[in-house]
Amino acid sequence: MTSNPSDNTTLTSVLAGYASSGFDADFSSRDDSVIECLTCGTMLPASQYTIVSLRRLEGASDPDDMMAVVAVTCPTCGAQGVLVLGYGPMASAQDSDILVALRDGRGDDTLEADASPSDTSDSERS
Repeated sequence: MTSNPSDNTTLTSVLAGYASSGFDADFSSRDDSVIECLTCGTMLPASQYTIVSLRRLEGASDPDDMMAVVAVTCPTCGAQGVLVLGYGPMASAQDSDILVALRDGRGDDTLEADASPSDTSDSERS
């Protein structure tokens, strides 16, 4: 069960929450809906990646700062990490195409489906 994140949730705290749960690798978006695993250097179509968890940040002070922090696992080397993408009307076409192409695997109980581990209160982690 997750608590309601405040409007002051920062990207830094969301990334730290995922990292503390073992999702500490980095991924990068590339042209043509490709994701690069920065651990092994493999570049694969986004459709070969599965979303483990997704946390949206909606920019309380600036609505143009809409971001999606997507927890994924590299299909090649198994590195677990996050990919930060823009979403909404101000997102790049590249980021939007990747979000659409990713397979949705949320609900496998690896992580909360729509929250970062830092959004879960300490009493709920036991």
